[in-house]
Amino acid sequence: NAILKRVNNTYGVIADAKISNLLVSEVPVGDVTIKATNPETGRFDLDVNLSGADNNLSAVGYFIAGDGGNSVNVRTDVQSLSMKTIEAFSMGQISESSGTLSGNLTIQGSVSTPDITGELVFNDVYVNPAVLNNRLHLNNETIQFKPGGIWFNSFTLSDSGQNIATINGSVQMKKFSDFVFDLQVEATDFLLLNTTSRDNKNYYGRMIIDSRINVNGPMEQSVINGRMRIKRGSNFTFVVPEERLTTDRGEDEVEFNRPETLSPILYRDEKPEVHATGFTGFDLSTIVEIDKQATLRLLMDPTSTDSLVVRGEAALSFSIDRSGKMSLTGAYNLDEGSYLVSLESVVKRKFDILTGSTIIWNGDPLDAVISINARYDVRAAPYDLVAFQMSGMTAAESGGYKQQYPFWVLLKLRGEILQPVISFEIQLPPDEKGILGGAVNQKLNLLNEDESALNKQVFALLVLGRFIQENPLLTASGGTSTLVRSTVGKFLSAQLNQLTSKVIPGIELNFDIQS
Repeated sequence: NAILKRVNNTYGVIADAKISNLLVSEVPVGDVTIKATNPETGRFDLDVNLSGADNNLSAVGYFIAGDGGNSVNVRTDVQSLSMKTIEAFSMGQISESSGTLSGNLTIQGSVSTPDITGELVFNDVYVNPAVLNNRLHLNNETIQFKPGGIWFNSFTLSDSGQNIATINGSVQMKKFSDFVFDLQVEATDFLLLNTTSRDNKNYYGRMIIDSRINVNGPMEQSVINGRMRIKRGSNFTFVVPEERLTTDRGEDEVEFNRPETLSPILYRDEKPEVHATGFTGFDLSTIVEIDKQATLRLLMDPTSTDSLVVRGEAALSFSIDRSGKMSLTGAYNLDEGSYLVSLESVVKRKFDILTGSTIIWNGDPLDAVISINARYDVRAAPYDLVAFQMSGMTAAESGGYKQQYPFWVLLKLRGEILQPVISFEIQLPPDEKGILGGAVNQKLNLLNEDESALNKQVFALLVLGRFIQENPLLTASGGTSTLVRSTVGKFLSAQLNQLTSKVIPGIELNFDIQS
């Protein structure tokens, strides 16, 4: 029951209501009772109770509306507040919750700048924040509310492996929206992130850290500084934003003079999407160290899954200014890793990164400069490589060229990480250079000086697993002498386009429609 009354142009309310078996997002919350009275002009007394479904709390107090400003005095006693209830109101931001909160809070004073005192205790609480996808445990941890702010005293969160992060300090506030931070966060072997591409398409994976972070200053001008180390057991992926990818559709492609006759399904909006970091109004400066046993992956082209997977050591300086602009400086010295190459998601090859490769940042995190050497091992018969040099040989003499030997396809990536200069060499391992009297090694030395011919043999070894014979009737034109591609997969697509246009005259195909 609720009654709205009017006396001398002043409105008041009298209420006595009960909601039984309340459900929020299909989660039982319990029974809610609300009693409100208006004992005198401008004063409203309130008595609210929640019980059932592991909830037991009450809020009693009053609100006074006056010309000089509104005031409030409410005391809340929380015997038990279920984390399942909080999860129901979180709009998907937390999940897998259990445990309860208890404590008491008193809110009194001006509505715009009230004093909040009391404490909340997390009783054997488990919660999984969506942004982390990491179920955290809070065992009898307390947040204290004092006039002017919120205080944390060794407030501890444990990950699934019982490794902890500890928060100390305060968040002072004059108003609900006027916060001043003085916080210190320390963690050791802590599982910070355990996300997938469904949680965040731009970066995801497992990240284990040691950290010491300080957060100071008002919310609009806060300063964050510290040190973080990405530890062994981390396996984290960064995805190159689509708008940063270069478009390279190969050397030979089908051209349609009337695109309006094509199905709209073949087209998409080409307007670039503008991304900001989403973090503004603060200064962040931190040293990021990377353990040599941590694995980082850069997904160069999501459409083809070409990716750079690396391990090594680094000490990088990372910052974000108040406008949200990010900066990264330092060198990542690689010990091992791989470059995963995909041709139309059908042919997949892995180049092993060689020690001594580097990634160097000096500004925009996506404007890194790379110097990467990698190797693909393949066994092949050199017969087709040297076929035009074998005239006059007997069958017995040429038979050795039909046997398979180990070959190295060496990949070199230089320059900007999103548009590197790509070059190759084909070599025999050092202990195999003398096979067949050194004839194969001599041919490879000549081949490595002829970039057009070399690229065709690289394509053949990677895609077909064999050498192909040179065709003296085909010229070596084709425009691949300058290989500036965003990925090796695009290089393979361009080579496939060239080979099909020359082997099948009159037909031009584009095998690189999007990737």
